[in-house]
Amino acid sequence: MTTERRDTPRIPYALDAVMVGSGGRDPLPCRTRDISLNGAFVQLRGARSHPVGTVELMVNMPLSADRKPRRFHAQIVHVSANGVGLFFDRTNSEGYVPLIKLVFAKRKLPELL
Repeated sequence: MTTERRDTPRIPYALDAVMVGSGGRDPLPCRTRDISLNGAFVQLRGARSHPVGTVELMVNMPLSADRKPRRFHAQIVHVSANGVGLFFDRTNSEGYVPLIKLVFAKRKLPELL
């Protein structure tokens, strides 16, 4: 039995996204498989290789009133044949508030904001 290391559980949620790696690589289209307040697992589409290190994930948040993409600075912490696990290491309030609303709405918990 493995111990959960995440502070907040990930919820299954498919969101179309784009991942931009460092070093001038082209943006990679991807889709989240699950997401939490601290990170996400993303499935890459058509990538020949997985990015490494630091990336920026741009996600259209469905509960955001303005529908503009939110940016999440993240570290790749897990790589598998299906995609990469990301840890959000710097998130501003513009991205974090819609993320909180999404996670709490999906978990059917009382909304905090």
